[in-house]
Amino acid sequence: MANTEEQLKDLLDKATTDNTQLRLLLDVYTDLIASSDRQWIERYRKPVSDVLMAWKGKYKTAEALYHVVEGFSNYFLTKPQEALTEFERALDYCSDSSLFNDIKGMAYMGLGSAYRNLGNIDKSMANISLALEMIDENGPTQDWHVYTYRMLGEVHVFIGEYEQAEEYFIKAEQVMEAVDKPTPRFRVYIGLGACYIKMGQEDKSRLYLNKALEVKGISQAEKARGLCDLGVLYLDQPDKALAYFEQSCTIRKQGQLEDAYTTSLLYKGECLLEMGDLDKAYEVLLEAQELANTYNVPVKKLHLLRLMRDFYKKQGNDAVAIDYFQQFYDLQKTLNARQVKNIFQLKNKQIATQHKEIKEKHTQLKNTLNELARIKVSRRALFFSIITVVVLVIATELFLDPLIEKYSYNSYLGLAAKVLIAFLLKPIDSMYERLLFRKAVRG
Repeated sequence: MANTEEQLKDLLDKATTDNTQLRLLLDVYTDLIASSDRQWIERYRKPVSDVLMAWKGKYKTAEALYHVVEGFSNYFLTKPQEALTEFERALDYCSDSSLFNDIKGMAYMGLGSAYRNLGNIDKSMANISLALEMIDENGPTQDWHVYTYRMLGEVHVFIGEYEQAEEYFIKAEQVMEAVDKPTPRFRVYIGLGACYIKMGQEDKSRLYLNKALEVKGISQAEKARGLCDLGVLYLDQPDKALAYFEQSCTIRKQGQLEDAYTTSLLYKGECLLEMGDLDKAYEVLLEAQELANTYNVPVKKLHLLRLMRDFYKKQGNDAVAIDYFQQFYDLQKTLNARQVKNIFQLKNKQIATQHKEIKEKHTQLKNTLNELARIKVSRRALFFSIITVVVLVIATELFLDPLIEKYSYNSYLGLAAKVLIAFLLKPIDSMYERLLFRKAVRG
């Protein structure tokens, strides 16, 4: 079930004397602030951090957990650079002990999220991939896999691998079924909805975007995200889309979610341009430009440059329009050349690692099968060898012994023949084993 304020208060009380509650305290706190509702940060950031710092020097994971808390607090306050610093510090306090695995996973998840907000998609994917490796799928922080798979889905949407993105979102949805919290559920549905927009599957997109908005317990900030994405779905109907973007702008501005507000503003400006309201569009784009320069997110700058080009083109000022297009082209080329290259290098490295693991597993399996075949063949060879020796002994008794007694009158010769037959057991066994193994391999 969803974590609540009552749970957080209870854990704050318990964690002052019981260090086993610290990780759960972080989980409940981050679950609440993940809704992008700033009230939780304003009320509980300091109490949670104070409890963790009280354990500094007494419990080895406390300081790492403290920096993870600070990292996510900054992240949801739209301070990605400060968040990066805190997550890096958290990793500095982690040792190689398995006790730190989940904490490392959370820190890498935070780094991936912050880099995603800054538009550094390649670094985002690298860190999210590390988070996926570190977080235990069956442990107390398994719900973090909802976020890791979702983020990998968003990265693949960015590089245009929509089918791969869909697979990651579906994996997130499968993990989510065992979690039952509003924020992870909302984010998975929103991710699938946005992915299906890119895939041109409008019915599926509409289904998941509406499911996201229907999730009980979502915050106003999450509602604003859902409304914005619904607007994107209806961009080919600018008058209809504009209503969604205006609602999203209002909520995000009231919630002081400036980075997210920039996104809604850009789409609002795009609708106004399409509707021919150039004066209003220009006013909106100037406001978006100021915020985009503040947060310096390359993807949003690209969107802004494209819209400024469209504005001046519609205004008939081709010279300025061309200048904005050149800026757009240069930034897009730089962004794609660097980030997409890094992403595919990472993917190729992961594929090479998987191939190596598969090859090693194949070799181990082959050796195991060969060993099993040898054991099976050895048992059959021993059986045939014993039968052969018994036959030779019986033949000696029936035919050789009478001849020896009749012509040499020496019973020791018969005994020697039996000893010789006993010594033949091993060579006969080896002969049968070689024959049977060759037959098994050929068969």
